[in-house]
Amino acid sequence: MLAPRCHPIQSMIEQAIRNSVRRAYQYRCGYCGVHEDEAGTLLKIDHFRPRSAGGDSELENLVYCCPTCNRRKGDFWPVAEQVTTQRLWHPHRDHLDEHFFEHLDGRLIALTETSAFYIERLQLNRPPLITLRRTRREVALMRNGLKLAQEEQTRLRQRVETLSQALDEVLEQLAHLSISSLQPGETSGKT
Repeated sequence: MLAPRCHPIQSMIEQAIRNSVRRAYQYRCGYCGVHEDEAGTLLKIDHFRPRSAGGDSELENLVYCCPTCNRRKGDFWPVAEQVTTQRLWHPHRDHLDEHFFEHLDGRLIALTETSAFYIERLQLNRPPLITLRRTRREVALMRNGLKLAQEEQTRLRQRVETLSQALDEVLEQLAHLSISSLQPGETSGKT
């Protein structure tokens, strides 16, 4: 049996929505930050509030996310008594840097009980993510070091050029002095 075909207009609308969500999340998972280039594939569209819990398909409820975060999150939605401690932070509505920070070793450290739940639920300290965060930090440090080295190289080249011009001027003055001291008919000042 053949799968039902989507109407071309519906397919275009779905693609436009997908592209809007991708751009809104800068092509990264809204939960763990993995870029689609790092994942090697397009990511998924997640309903932050699942449809099974009354969520809609409005852009504000859609999150671009990697397959692992999508699977880990599932159709989770807190029940009323869990709202204060067991909930997920919305990548665009919540200020995530207020709830956890990235340790130098690449692990995310929770600052609140809710953050600890968020990190655990999405397994945001899984080994590949820790490695990715460490690698990103190392690459950023190398890029910064390279930028500083390039700036120093430019400064040194300018200094060498200035010194080279000064040397050329000194050599030119010496040449004039040598030529003027060897010209015939001039007296050396001796009597």
